[in-house]
Amino acid sequence: MEVEKRAEAAEEYRKSIVIIEKMVADFPSVPDYAVRLGATYCDFGNLARDSGKPADSFEWYAKAIRTLTPIYEREPRLTQSKLYLRNSYWNRASAYVQLQQYSEAIKDWNMTILLSPPAEQPGIRAFRATSKLQAGQVTEAVAEVAELTTPGANATGLATWNADQWYGFACVYAVASGKFADKKEEYAKRSLDLLQQAVNAGYRNGAHMKKDTDLDPLRDREDFKKLMAEWEAKLPPKKQTSQEPKK
Repeated sequence: MEVEKRAEAAEEYRKSIVIIEKMVADFPSVPDYAVRLGATYCDFGNLARDSGKPADSFEWYAKAIRTLTPIYEREPRLTQSKLYLRNSYWNRASAYVQLQQYSEAIKDWNMTILLSPPAEQPGIRAFRATSKLQAGQVTEAVAEVAELTTPGANATGLATWNADQWYGFACVYAVASGKFADKKEEYAKRSLDLLQQAVNAGYRNGAHMKKDTDLDPLRDREDFKKLMAEWEAKLPPKKQTSQEPKK
């Protein structure tokens, strides 16, 4: 979205908020108005976050959560209040991630999971595992990924993971292999298994793999080098640029 359009959108949100806040004040017994207000606060927060100003979004997410929480607690059957409350925590977690405030993000991932239907929880837990890793909670991140990727550990639907998620799981085990000497070999092999899953699922960002510091504990391993070589061999050949002058 262009700068001018973002400014216009922000102004429209501000106008809408003034109107809906008055509706809530005039009709406090109508929960739909408060739900709409909370949703608008959340949307305004999203606009700030997506405009490259994640710190400015926190005020609006906090307002959304303060508005929606009592409605959800009072009338949990109002599905819209639960959905918008969940989304407010989810979007604020992503804003914390942008600012590398991973410990705060984990708290909001926890609430997002709590407010999400069971079928959606595994995907959000994958985000939480990454935040745990980035927060230095390596043991906790490994435990989370183990549950999400071990057949029979829980009903996560392993086939639903995409290439980026498999890659993120592999990074958790790679970092762990460099942190725990007694588990180094076990975690390294598990990381390589998950990297293979990522490649099989279509992961193609070899440039990132080559520079990703999360994979540094694996780089001297022959099995890692073999995996990289096999992956590169599957890439389509680069197009040759003709050096002959055009006629």
